[in-house]
Amino acid sequence: MNKRCNCGHDMDITLRTVVHARTIEIHHVPVYTCAECDYSELLPELKQEVIQLMKKMMQEERTGKMSAYFDDVNEVASVLKECVDAGGWHLDELFQQIGEERVNHLLDLYLMAKTWNDKEWMCDIQRRLKQISGFRTETYRVKIS
Repeated sequence: MNKRCNCGHDMDITLRTVVHARTIEIHHVPVYTCAECDYSELLPELKQEVIQLMKKMMQEERTGKMSAYFDDVNEVASVLKECVDAGGWHLDELFQQIGEERVNHLLDLYLMAKTWNDKEWMCDIQRRLKQISGFRTETYRVKIS
């Protein structure tokens, strides 16, 4: 099921910079984008996490511009960024391959955290595994630009 824009064209997933109140910039955020009318919107699955990151940044009470990289806190964005860096043409296959490698890596880290009985690290890895395991590219028309 592809996302359709209000103009009637299919929307692709792209990595964009989301700007809030001209002071907060969050880079590498996966968003739906219509190539025809340039309309963009956040993926519903990631919207709450972007909002939480913005709230966290606003609580830092810094003056001036603040920026963060969404791929540092979200596994789906991180895998999509890695796909972009790899420059593959078959993004669905590439996402699946890199995603499986990431899951295996996270599972290895989980075993290490469990061996060390590091509960906080284990919870963080579980959170990251949930992010990536719940996302499927075949649901979307994915084109990274």
